[in-house]
Amino acid sequence: MFKYLKLSIWLLCLTLISCNTNSKPLSIHFSKDSSAVVISNIEPAGLLQLKNNINTDTAYQNLVSVLQTPADDDSTSMEVEWPGKLSITGDSLVFTPANPFIKGKSYLVETMLNTQFARGKEIIKSEVGHKVKAQQQILRR
Repeated sequence: MFKYLKLSIWLLCLTLISCNTNSKPLSIHFSKDSSAVVISNIEPAGLLQLKNNINTDTAYQNLVSVLQTPADDDSTSMEVEWPGKLSITGDSLVFTPANPFIKGKSYLVETMLNTQFARGKEIIKSEVGHKVKAQQQILRR
């Protein structure tokens, strides 16, 4: 009896670990000329919602935030939100800033796209939090 219970638990754990709907992680990077932030590898269902609603529902413009991070040598300054507009180009979401990115500065990009409450690995390790964690990437211009 215990042998079957142990086997069932292992099978459940393997199933949870392998349940990943998107094989590629979300990609957040600058465009080739560093004039925009490109977000790709968006889950198909989310991408369809973006394509259908990005131009008609203003709430979609809040899916991505870009913050200029303080300089390493300036501990008194704070992160500054960098304004811009989101648009869809092919299968990617593009953040075009209202003002050009400054060369030599770092930017924190945060989005809730492709987020999950918990992955199989986190469930097994009992590292499930109380809220969904945003996807983050620091980009240096």
